[in-house]
Amino acid sequence: MNNKVLLISVDNLRYDCVSYIKNRPHLKQFYVENLVDTPTLDEIAENSTVFTDCFSTSSYTTAAHASLFTGLLQPKHGLRPFFYKKMRTDCATLAEIYKNSGYKTIFYSDVIELFQPLGLTKGFDFIYANDINLLFKQISALENEKVFCFIHLFDIHEPYIFSQNYNENHYNDDYFAFINKMSSLYKIPVQNNNPFTLWNNFSGKVNYGVQIMLPPYIYGVNKFDKGRFRLIYGFLKNAGYFNDENIYSIFADHGEGRIVFYDMPVFGHMGELFDEVIKIPLILHAPQLEKGVNNKLASIVDLFPTLISLSGLKVILDDKSAPSGSNLIETDGLSLLGEKEREYCYSEFCTQNMYNEIMQFSAGVYDRSKNGASFKDKYFLSQRSIRTKDRKYLFIPDNILQSEAKKILENINLSDEDFIIEMFNSVMRKRVGKPEYLFLLNSLKSKQTTRQNIYQSMITSEIYNRPKNYYFDLINDPLEENFNALNTSLSDSIKYIEILNEIESHSFISENLFDDKSATGKNGARIIFNQPESDKNIAAESLALLEQKISLGIEIIKEAEDRYGDKIGIAFTGGKDSTVLLDLIRRSKNGKIPFKVITIDTSAEFPEIKEFMEKLKSAWNFEIVKYSNNEALRQKYPIAKDKTDCCNTLKTIPLKESIKDLHLKAMFTGIRRDENEARANESYFSKRKDPHHFRIHPLLHFTEKDIWDYIKFNNLPYCNLYEQGYRSIDCAPCTHKTSEKDAAERSGRSQDKEAAMDKLRQLGYF
Repeated sequence: MNNKVLLISVDNLRYDCVSYIKNRPHLKQFYVENLVDTPTLDEIAENSTVFTDCFSTSSYTTAAHASLFTGLLQPKHGLRPFFYKKMRTDCATLAEIYKNSGYKTIFYSDVIELFQPLGLTKGFDFIYANDINLLFKQISALENEKVFCFIHLFDIHEPYIFSQNYNENHYNDDYFAFINKMSSLYKIPVQNNNPFTLWNNFSGKVNYGVQIMLPPYIYGVNKFDKGRFRLIYGFLKNAGYFNDENIYSIFADHGEGRIVFYDMPVFGHMGELFDEVIKIPLILHAPQLEKGVNNKLASIVDLFPTLISLSGLKVILDDKSAPSGSNLIETDGLSLLGEKEREYCYSEFCTQNMYNEIMQFSAGVYDRSKNGASFKDKYFLSQRSIRTKDRKYLFIPDNILQSEAKKILENINLSDEDFIIEMFNSVMRKRVGKPEYLFLLNSLKSKQTTRQNIYQSMITSEIYNRPKNYYFDLINDPLEENFNALNTSLSDSIKYIEILNEIESHSFISENLFDDKSATGKNGARIIFNQPESDKNIAAESLALLEQKISLGIEIIKEAEDRYGDKIGIAFTGGKDSTVLLDLIRRSKNGKIPFKVITIDTSAEFPEIKEFMEKLKSAWNFEIVKYSNNEALRQKYPIAKDKTDCCNTLKTIPLKESIKDLHLKAMFTGIRRDENEARANESYFSKRKDPHHFRIHPLLHFTEKDIWDYIKFNNLPYCNLYEQGYRSIDCAPCTHKTSEKDAAERSGRSQDKEAAMDKLRQLGYF
């Protein structure tokens, strides 16, 4: 029985930048193969099995770790783009399996924001971030327990020489010395001493060139191995985690290297699937394993079944060879034990242009806290690979048609910034690099080029017109410099295309990050709003904050139209919130309201509300489609006698009827999270049944004050009942004036109905 299972993920560590690897063709071409010196990793490898032909499923952190934790490829676990989708919630993870087998489970990451918002910490009992001393205390406290421990270290990531989680004994002085030297050499102005700004300015100045970036990268690996990693290894060794009877593994999620085929040799990751980036080191120790070098083809997903088998856990894995059954845990991994070897490794990458990051390209100061997923981000599957022992087959989705690309060119509403991003997204299907973005933007602003010229250069480029299916002969071309067009009619090609189709047939569309209310929190997936920190210029800052919220609301509207086209209705009540909602839609559609505006007539509305709706309809030039429960009204339904039943009968039933009758796929509503506790956990896109549709809530993040500020700043009309003491307006029999200043916004509504809001929402109410 193994009491301790330890996994250490060294983010961004190349396969050939560990000194126990002797064959380094990718380093040799730049004459830096002898710079690698990693005695700590060598010491661990000497007592372990070293897999020299292991591949990640992705060229970035998030998707690769999801595959590690679940043993599944990206289409199955759902986390495909870098930071846009969450991991599928019903996947069994290693942490859950070990936890259910009596182990205490510990998670540590230097950068937890890449894990927790995406659901990657599922199954862990103890979760730590940034301060590894807290992890050490927990490990000491569990000395006599069975423990499964995962550690993620970020030192080798950009900036390579700088450790953001360890700075004792002048540990980072060499980084600042290096940056000062480079700034002097390349004449880079030093505006402040922020390590990330310094690195951003340096790397952008040298265009991420491989020959310049590779030596400091290797230096950073060596520094980490002899420095912080040596200290961590020393503690874990003293704690018994590296004892012979335990299981431990050190690996990477991806490497760092060439990421584009046609452009200049850019050094990084999150790009095309070259071996420099997807080939990873894998060290594995267990008492059952024979020490030494193992050259079999391996994938990061193979750790999942291997660890379960080595630990003797009572889990039945479905690796496609086992009989089907409800008690099986599915895996795409193949156990590394025994002689059986996988035929190929699958990898993919999705391009996600991070809008918030791109918007900082022009800034002198780089602020990492302003990065993160945004409604303006776009992602798309860019490349998939099948990697065998001697070949790599690559498959690229088709480009958009030139006629579609021309629509981007002709869109006069796009700013220069958004035009460039959209052209990279949709036409080039590649991530926007800082140098090329700034060059094109400055050229447009200074009128040295035109959008027509940029469009023409892109649709005639090698990237746009390259073959969609090709392969590299890795025996004769190990550096992947000369591709061969793939004849898709040959049996070998057909075989791998069928494999790709089979993998894709299991794809699962997981939840978006921005559908979760936690995304707006301080520790959420992204920062949407930055609240003012003082009373200074409070009016200006409040307006700036409101503008951010307005922008988000408009992005939700645009996202909805992208998803559902014109099959969307707008629920309009004549109240302040639905009036703001209508105006946001007008903003997003150049003053027009292209969707059906629907109101539910209960026959009990205030006359003032009806009058206001008619006036607004005329002023804003839209039609209102009215629905009622005519049968109930004909039978003289007792209005407001049973508030809950009344709302369901006179509002919800005709609302559902409108969705069916108009064949709607979605419905905009003006609800807000702060209105009622039952709405506090609502998401922007909320799936509903009976009938199947989505409720879309562009104002979800607004407050009551935001609504009135919006009305005031934009001089919007509103119903005069609000000036008579009403704060929230329902049907007349269920609404009264609110006199108390500190009362809740909806305190003037029927409290019987408010208390039953959960039940009403289950029935289909807003």
